Amino acid sequence: VGDIVGEAIDIHKLAANKKERHDMIISMLEKVGLNSEHANRYPHEFSGGQRQRVGIARALAVNPQFIVCDEPISALDVSIQAQVVNMFEELQEQMGLTYLFIAHDLSVVKHISDRIGVMYLGKMVELADSYELVARSLHPYTKSLISAIPIADPIKARASKRIVLQGDVPSPLNPPTGCRFRTRCPYADECCAQKEPEWREVEKGHYVACHHVEKINA
Repeated sequence: VGDIVGEAIDIHKLAANKKERHDMIISMLEKVGLNSEHANRYPHEFSGGQRQRVGIARALAVNPQFIVCDEPISALDVSIQAQVVNMFEELQEQMGLTYLFIAHDLSVVKHISDRIGVMYLGKMVELADSYELVARSLHPYTKSLISAIPIADPIKARASKRIVLQGDVPSPLNPPTGCRFRTRCPYADECCAQKEPEWREVEKGHYVACHHVEKINA
């Protein structure tokens, strides 16, 4: 694990000598909740959550300003997910980091993100501040995703209505013409089949790509 974290330090020549390199590796491991003893162990000796911490330490070793986190918690148990997400937030505060956090679990995305962008078949369909997107989503695909977020309160959960999409997701290799979401959208018409929707700012900081956004949210 010491070599895994130290690889980026070696490639970018960030340490002047072996002692400085060792100190940097231990410092990175401690930042993610591990210690000096872990540096001499092999990955198979760690749990899934600990391995994820090693990967994060490796990314932090070059002292980045921007980190792309691609499904960083998808393979972890829920309790471990919470630990890793909290660690992300603590590191962001300590090191002034910016994350591009890619995930399919909207409850986690809602918790960690300042702004959320929703994609369908490789195209952005909506972008807004986190609270705004969850409280007032405009695109029909976003509305369906938000409705699927589990609600802890059983009374509110019973009162909420799940928006279930019909049909299957088309192949990304052969997407539908016009709006890519039209084959599953209850509001789709001939215009949606012929013309790709324009990406536009509907409200300040709130962007959406939909021909019928005003009609849907009237």
